[in-house]
Amino acid sequence: MPTYPNLNKDKGQPPRFKKTYGDIMMEVVPGGALQILSPLEYYTHRQRAWYRGICLPGLSDWNGDSIVKWDDRLKKDCHGKDLLKVEYWPLQDGTMLARLTIKKVGKRNMTQFIQEILDMAIEKKWPITPPDPDLRKKR
Repeated sequence: MPTYPNLNKDKGQPPRFKKTYGDIMMEVVPGGALQILSPLEYYTHRQRAWYRGICLPGLSDWNGDSIVKWDDRLKKDCHGKDLLKVEYWPLQDGTMLARLTIKKVGKRNMTQFIQEILDMAIEKKWPITPPDPDLRKKR
């Protein structure tokens, strides 16, 4: 789904984009959806998209380990338990499965998590492309 940053920074005002709503709606596929995010939500959405769409697949392609294995490894090695949220799923036997997630994790923690990944990538010579420098800034 294409994304468009909100140019209107005033709270309580309708979103404003470089393209008109009509042009944006022409790009929405039939049965698709249009999601309007605040500037902060857009920022963290792009951070999570980099992690899921570039970092994990790149590392998986590099050494053949699965994306799930890399996801668990990065969350464990990059202070994930301090930065990310725990998601619980009930199992059939009545117990709960706990897993670290990046869903609804804020900008500050995602920025720190990305920076930890990049530091480790430099140290261990992992071939991942860093995100746009803007996604690594603390604002």
